[in-house]
Amino acid sequence: MKISKKLSIGALFAGAMLAGSIAFAAWTATGSGSGYAKATSAQALTTVDVSAGTTATLYPGATGDVLLRIANPNPYAVTVTDVVSVGAIDSDTTAACDGATGVTFTDQTGLSLNVPAGAAATFTLSGSVAMDNSSHTSCQGAVFTIPVTLTGASA
Repeated sequence: MKISKKLSIGALFAGAMLAGSIAFAAWTATGSGSGYAKATSAQALTTVDVSAGTTATLYPGATGDVLLRIANPNPYAVTVTDVVSVGAIDSDTTAACDGATGVTFTDQTGLSLNVPAGAAATFTLSGSVAMDNSSHTSCQGAVFTIPVTLTGASA
């Protein structure tokens, strides 16, 4: 009886192992295929009006600072490398006070202005604007608008 009991237990154990391996094999699956991802399209950077916060640093014969606030609508940070003038400089005063009366902007290249994802950041471009002695007297206290193009890349 002892041998048949041992055989019965051994057979039961072996059967359980076989059934377990078949059940495991029935639930295991493998395969191959492709996953997909799509890149977003870059959105244009824009500038934000900061004329109210601009400090008076210009006068005839001097260079001054340009205050620039850049908005980045992209879901990634952007580093702006170039700020280049693209149009006539205008002022908030009379028609006699404009860029044609001695106010000039020096293009800024080789910059590293980091604008966070989905945010805006303010920068001061030191010494980037100049006023010569031909500026009209009506330019006193004027705020100048300098149209620019921004160039940058993901940071």
